Amino acid sequence: MHGYSNNTYTNRFGKAVITEVSDYSKNSLSLDINNLPENAEATASVAQATLTEGAIGYRRFNVIAGQKAMAVIRLADGSYPPFGASVRNAEKQEVGLVNDEGQAYLSGLKPGARLSVSWNGAAQCAVTLPASLAGVSQNGNLLLPCH
Repeated sequence: MHGYSNNTYTNRFGKAVITEVSDYSKNSLSLDINNLPENAEATASVAQATLTEGAIGYRRFNVIAGQKAMAVIRLADGSYPPFGASVRNAEKQEVGLVNDEGQAYLSGLKPGARLSVSWNGAAQCAVTLPASLAGVSQNGNLLLPCH
């Protein structure tokens, strides 16, 4: 994490204390996305806060951990979800968006996890990841039927 001076590192729980913030001014905190582990991805890497003198602020960064892979999502009738459909994990974090012909770059994948695919404001179907994701990034696209 980076405030206004030196980098600050998180503990094993992902928590850090930033002490060099200015009173009554907008402060920006950012994650160094270049130093995240290979299996982690931040959906937003900057947070801002304006604190009063002596105040304690808390900011949470949404970081998704797990494997990354390209996938093709197909509906039961052989068609694809519409362009822009959202793919979310059990924690309701968006892990990907559907592109042309059902293609989606997915992150934060865990073996055997169930992902929901939503469009028109509601979950329309779900996919279940294979029990083993070993080598998925080298083997091309995962084919994920959406039921």
